[in-house]
Amino acid sequence: MSRHFVKVLFAFALLFGMIAQPIASSAAAEKNVYYVSLGDSLAAGLSPFGEIGKGYTDFIAENFQSAEVLQTFVRDYAVPGYTTTNVLEDITNNVTKGENAGIQAVLSQATHVTLDVGANDILKKIKIDPVNQTVSFDQAEVQQTFAEIQQNLVKIVTAIKTVNPDVKLYIMGYYNPYPHLPAEHQPALNQLLASLNSMIEQIAIKSVSTYVPTADVVAKNIAFLPNPKDIHLSVDGYKAVSELFWNVMKPAATEEEVEVEVPAKEAPVVYWDGVILKKGQIGRLSIQKPINLWKRTDEGLQFVRVLNPGEKYRVYRYDNEFGGQYSVGEGHYVTKIEGYVSYQTPSKHKLQLLK
Repeated sequence: MSRHFVKVLFAFALLFGMIAQPIASSAAAEKNVYYVSLGDSLAAGLSPFGEIGKGYTDFIAENFQSAEVLQTFVRDYAVPGYTTTNVLEDITNNVTKGENAGIQAVLSQATHVTLDVGANDILKKIKIDPVNQTVSFDQAEVQQTFAEIQQNLVKIVTAIKTVNPDVKLYIMGYYNPYPHLPAEHQPALNQLLASLNSMIEQIAIKSVSTYVPTADVVAKNIAFLPNPKDIHLSVDGYKAVSELFWNVMKPAATEEEVEVEVPAKEAPVVYWDGVILKKGQIGRLSIQKPINLWKRTDEGLQFVRVLNPGEKYRVYRYDNEFGGQYSVGEGHYVTKIEGYVSYQTPSKHKLQLLK
C-alpha cells in the first residue's frame, strides 16, 4: 500500500468518522492466532534496569501457545522509545523489521493486535529533577501534545482497520510511572494520566476496539516498579498486565470444551431460544458494543474485563445503583447504557414454569 493511498484512506476515515467494523469471531481465527504487538518499550519488554526481556506481549503469546492456538507472534514492531508518530510512520511507510514482510502485510494477516503508544509523547514534555524530586511541565505544550497524540492515534487505528477490517485490536491504558515521587506531585501526574487514558479509551470505543486499563492494578502493587529511577515494570508487573489482556483476548471455548450442566431429574428444564433458562433468571443481556464488566466492592466498582459485541449473559436482577446496572451473576454487573447493551425478558409463561 503506497503512502499516497494510506493518506487518501485517512482522509476518508476522518471525514466519515472512525471505521467501525464488527469484531471477527470465526472459529478459524480462534484456532490460528496471528498475534502482532505494536508500541513502545512496554510492548518490547524493556526491564526496569535497561534490558530487553519478556514483556506483557510475550506472556500473552505464551498463553496462546499453551492454548494450542498460536500460529505466529510478531514483536519486531514494538520498539523502546516509540511515540505515536513513530508507529504511524512505520505503517504509513510500510516499514520492514526483522524477518517479516512490510508491516502492512503483517497487519493484513493478523487476527489479534495489541497497541500501547502515547506515553513517550507526554513523557518527553515532563521534566523530572532527580535531586530535588520535583516535577514540572508547560501546560500549553502538554495540551498541544495531547492533540497530536489524539490525531496520530486515530490515524494509527484507522490504518490498522483499513489494512485489516476484521482484526481484533486491543489498546492499552497506561499506569502512573512515577509513584515513587513525593505525594505533592501525584495529583498533577494522575491528572495527566487520566487525560491520556480517557483519550485512548474513547478512541478504542469509537473504533470498536478493546480498551485495556492497567492503572489500578499497577497502583495497587508498587513492587511492580522496583527501580525508582525507571518507569518500566518488573516481570511480575508485566505478567499482571498480560493477565488483564488475556481476560479479554483468550479464545472462546469450543463446543467440545463447554461444560454441559445437567439439571436434576426433578427440576424442570425450560428452554428460551435454545438455551436453558435458569431459576432466578429474569432476562438476557446482549452486548452490542464493547462495555466494561464490573464487580461491586465496599470501595465501589472494580473493573473485571471488557465484554465484546455478540456475547450474551443471563440477568438475575436490576437496580438503580451506579446509574442502573444488571446483575449477571457471581457479583458481576453491567451498566445500562443505551446502544451498548440490549435487554430482553422471557415470556411470563416460561418464568412461571421455573417456580
